[in-house]
Amino acid sequence: MEILANLNGKMLIKKYDHYYIRFTGGAHEELLCDLLINDNDAKDIIVDTSKILEVFSDYERNVKWTKEYFVDSAIKDYMNYVCHMSGKRIEKGIEKLNRHQDIKMEFYRTLMKESFPKNRALTVEGYTAQQLKETTHLTVLGAYNYLIYLREDPKTALDNLKKGLPVK
Repeated sequence: MEILANLNGKMLIKKYDHYYIRFTGGAHEELLCDLLINDNDAKDIIVDTSKILEVFSDYERNVKWTKEYFVDSAIKDYMNYVCHMSGKRIEKGIEKLNRHQDIKMEFYRTLMKESFPKNRALTVEGYTAQQLKETTHLTVLGAYNYLIYLREDPKTALDNLKKGLPVK
């Protein structure tokens, strides 16, 4: 992620070769949010940082302004631009994550901060996503999916870890 402009708590960032306005939102909890904007709006902000507030207001009226929208959008963008998943696989991935909101939210925060949690990382059957990522061939998404596997079918998942995670 590259920060291109910053004004009043709103940053223009570039990630995955796309432009976003990043801000902290949330009624009950602070949540980093990325709002995808088009290239022309990003260029306007680069030329005149004060335009970030105008662009932000325009988009604010045109998206579903909920926690779920921002969480799902960030995860879907990652699955699309980084993992190169199809729309159908992305939707299945979101459905899988929705079964375990704690895992989904930690995955989201990991994506937003571009690092695993330093304190109080979620542990399933003795494993964190970071441990799985660092000790296996799993991607970041794969590590969080494996936490779900460990939770839903711990015996088989632990056996597969012992065997070195056979590839299908």
